[in-house]
Order: sequence, then structure tokens, then C-alpha cells
Amino acid sequence: MSGVNLAAAVKQKALEIGFDLVGIAPLGVWEDLKFSRQWVERGYGGEMRYLRNPKRDDPRSLLPSAKSVICVGLVYNTAYPYSTQAAQEGSRQKAVGSKQKPERRQGEEAPRPVSSFEFRLSAADDSPRAWISRYAWGQDYHGLLRAKLEQLRAAVENLGPRVETRAYVDTGPVVECAFARHSGMGWMGKNTCIINEGKGSWFFLGVMLVNLELAPDLPAPDRCGSCTRCLEACPTGALVEPYVMNASRCISYFTIELSGSIPEEFRSRIGANVFGCDICQDVCPWNSRERFQVSGDRGQEKTPSGPLQHKEVNEVAQAHSLGPSVNEAGFPSRPSPPVGETVPRLVGAGEGVAPDKGTTNNRRPAATTLLPQFQPLVIGMPSTEHPSQLTTRDGQPTTETLFHPPLEALAALTEDDFHRLFARSPIKRTKYRGWLRNLCVVMANSGDRRFVPWLERAARHPDPIIREHAAWALEHLHRT
Repeated sequence: MSGVNLAAAVKQKALEIGFDLVGIAPLGVWEDLKFSRQWVERGYGGEMRYLRNPKRDDPRSLLPSAKSVICVGLVYNTAYPYSTQAAQEGSRQKAVGSKQKPERRQGEEAPRPVSSFEFRLSAADDSPRAWISRYAWGQDYHGLLRAKLEQLRAAVENLGPRVETRAYVDTGPVVECAFARHSGMGWMGKNTCIINEGKGSWFFLGVMLVNLELAPDLPAPDRCGSCTRCLEACPTGALVEPYVMNASRCISYFTIELSGSIPEEFRSRIGANVFGCDICQDVCPWNSRERFQVSGDRGQEKTPSGPLQHKEVNEVAQAHSLGPSVNEAGFPSRPSPPVGETVPRLVGAGEGVAPDKGTTNNRRPAATTLLPQFQPLVIGMPSTEHPSQLTTRDGQPTTETLFHPPLEALAALTEDDFHRLFARSPIKRTKYRGWLRNLCVVMANSGDRRFVPWLERAARHPDPIIREHAAWALEHLHRT
């Protein structure tokens, strides 16, 4: 079988397995790998020491017989609002990020980022809400992506005798973006994400080294043009120039990867982001064009046609519960909310996004998935006065999802709750210590003095990092 036919067979199988994107990259992307090494040498990787692994410089250090690289993508974007919303006329919401106006096409209204503290789910909601990066709303992607990649790996190894492979999902010394950029799956955006013209940038990457000569795809052309919205919107200036991120200034780095103290100069810029940040993708025009696609396993597709009732959401949540039932832990991840209430609507292009009257219209463009593993986890809200008990409403447990959750609910999680609920979630990476540290910063940024008692308790925590951030937060609140 020729290299062209082999590549076609591999790509067809990848799509059948449920990947949304697939492409073939050559082995020799040496300039990109050199740039990656120089990027680390400039200190842009911060404390992420695993990026210094010399095996990242040459894939043949992992598989000496490697000749091609198979790249795959799996969309994780769900049809919920972005952390930034296009402000409508008359909006009183405050802007965050740069005050400069991003470049846009003539006649096109530029999206203005709004503070997630200001975005309410209902008119009666006065509780500050935090933001968790959308990739972490559901189940840890490593397991799902790895399982699909192993299916593809078995099929590839059956293509001929003595086929050798190595597969990686964001866990090995492989520069995935370098190969994805040369696989035709998309171009490297100025926000350093791989952007696909038809699906946007909300997808996970996986790669497979193989000793087969597969016909490579042509790299996708760069379509960022003169747009600089991502650079202008980044609150911490992590995008130091187009296509270059200083990760040691990134909100995701501070709230996920950094184990120590967050530099004071950046704390107020973290805003409501308690875990990760989506801003540079939220403002990208390629994630905001008016189109609607459903991706993922074809057998599980269902186009949203209206507000989802709690019953429907619970059916999805039950399929991918990340935590124990109420009988096991007294803190349910599969609650039974009041029948008839709606949660934030899953929307298509041009539809409204909110469950209550007066919500603004929002364009929902990039490909979305209905895979249950990536839908926001539903959790019960513990009582702030009695953390071991759940708050109730009309005799039913009060519930929230990890989409834009109340800061108060996150603060009420005990260490046991944290480990139970997030055992199969990306959030576990920050550890409970980092979680409390991040909460201190976000509480300070909320300006809400109702968090003073919580912070005063945190200021007596045995961990010095938590004590220091709590003391800073208390001082910050007293000044505001």
C-alpha cells in the first residue's frame, strides 16, 4: 500500500473512532523544535521543568524508527457562554483586560470582554461567580483521548508487519503543537493555540509516532492576519508578541502549574479565574464566527433545540459523574434538582444564552461537542455554616455546575470534598493547597466583604502560602 493510501486509511479510521480532526505530519519539523527549545531557554516555561527534557528536541529519541507523526484532535468545547461576552448596547458590565480596541473588519462590532463577576445567571443572583477553564468542566481528557488513541494505535499496527508506534496525550516529551501545525489540522495562532478554520481552537491534541512512510498533509495557511485581539485582551500581558507566550505570566500557569506564591503584581489581574483562563481563545474571531457544528462520537450527537431541563442535564451528568453519590459521601455529584427548572441554555449560532429574561444575544460559532465527558459537572452546594450538609431549596438539594459556579460554593468545599469531586477531573492538578490559594486571590478580586470570615480562617491555615495569600486578600478587601 502506498504512503498516500496508508495515510488515507489512517485518517478514515481516526474519524470512525470519533476524533474530530486528524492529519499527518513529517518527522522533520526541526525549526519548530528549535524554537521550542529556545523558548524554554528564555525562561518562558517558568517552573515547568518537564519542558526542559532534551528528548523533546528529536522524536527519534522516543522511537528511533519513527518516520511520520499522526496528529489527532478532539473537540471539548460545549455550548455554554464564554468567559467573555459580547457587550450589548446599554450594558453596565465592566470591561476587563486591555482598554485598546482590537482591530476588526469594517462594520464589525468588536467583542468587549466583561468581568465574570458581573455576568449573572439571573436578575436575582448577587453572588460573585468564579471561572473555571472550560477544558476542566468535565472529566479529565487524558483518559478519554488516550483510549481513542489506543484504538487507533491498534488499527495502525495492523496495517503491516513490524509496525512500531508510540502514542502520547500531553504526557510525554513531545512538542505536540509543532507537529499539529505541520499536519494540516490548523495553524499556530497568535495566542499560540492551534486554530482550525472550520472548528476553532477548542480541541485537545494527541500524537502518534509511527515507523511508516505516510504521505504528509500540507500545513494550513496562517489566517490570523492583522488581528491582535488575543494580545490586547490578555490581562497579564503573557502574549509578549504574536505567536510567543511567556507562560510564566499566564493566568493558567499561576492557577494550575505554579506551586508556590503567585506574584503580587499579577494577583489583581487574575480576576475571577480560579482555575485556568480562556480569555485569549474567547476573543478569537475564529471562535466567534456564526456557525454551529456538533462534534465527537457520531452516535452520541444531538443538536440542542431549547432549554435543557434539569432532568436532561442530570442524565448527562450521571453518564460522566466525577464524584460519589450522596449516600456514599453526603456530597452528591448527581443531584436531583427541582423538576422544571432550567440550567443555562445550550445554544446554537445567534441564539440567546441565558435562562432568564433580559439576557443578551451571543454568537456561538466554533464546533461544540455533546460528549457527556466534557459537559459541566453537576455538584451539590454545601452549606457554608455546616459544610458537611447540603443547602436545600423546597426540600431539594441546591445544585450548581462547574460552568461559572458561585464562589461561595467553591469556598465551602472541604479537602475531602475536593479529592472526591475532582478525582477524575483536571482540577486535581492544582491540589487542594493551590485551590485555596487561588480562592484567596479571587475573593479579593471580587471586592465582596462577605468573604472576610472565610479569609480570616484561611489566614490561620498551617500552610504559609495560604496564610500569605489570605492576608493579602484581607488587606485588599479592606482597601476597597
